[in-house]
Amino acid sequence: MKDIGQNLKAIAASHGVRKLGPKEGRTIEVGGTRLTWKARGADTGYANSIYEMDLPPGKGIPTHSHPYAEVFYVITGQTDFLRIDEQGQEDWVRCGRGDTLIVPANALHAFHNRTDQPTRFLSSSGYYHEVALEKYGRGVDIDAPLPPDKEPDAQEAQQYLDVLKDATVNVQMYFPQATAESGLALVQQLAKRNASP
Repeated sequence: MKDIGQNLKAIAASHGVRKLGPKEGRTIEVGGTRLTWKARGADTGYANSIYEMDLPPGKGIPTHSHPYAEVFYVITGQTDFLRIDEQGQEDWVRCGRGDTLIVPANALHAFHNRTDQPTRFLSSSGYYHEVALEKYGRGVDIDAPLPPDKEPDAQEAQQYLDVLKDATVNVQMYFPQATAESGLALVQQLAKRNASP
């Protein structure tokens, strides 16, 4: 039997291998939700990024698309994912613990917690997804309390709408809601969507 040690000399040292615990990673708040990066582009040779999201009841991300695939894996709770069928109709898919949802590149999709319990899932996507979320998110402490659940004022709602418009131009994400008549109309539409079915 050959000495394995001699073969290992030709393989790069594994000094970059690391472990992240349950609350470790960079946490950002974006679109009224929080996510924690578990693997970032710099960790994966800029191939992909993975985030973990705890989604409280009544929260979600609006319908959007991007030019890279995204895969969701539900850890706990139930998350409702929106897809658009061939006739342009909305179709909701409820995923629970252990379910995987695959969203191809450029497919319209959304996700919402339309239950009365929190949900947690992982999302894996291309590095450019991380770039987009980091552009519009802000770093927060993972243990900081969530902001109060209230309807934003007209100025805050308009800023949210402006971000959706900007994302279409600057990070190749498309949000159909970017054509809403006002920021408040957009926020009210999202609140309705996030409500229990």
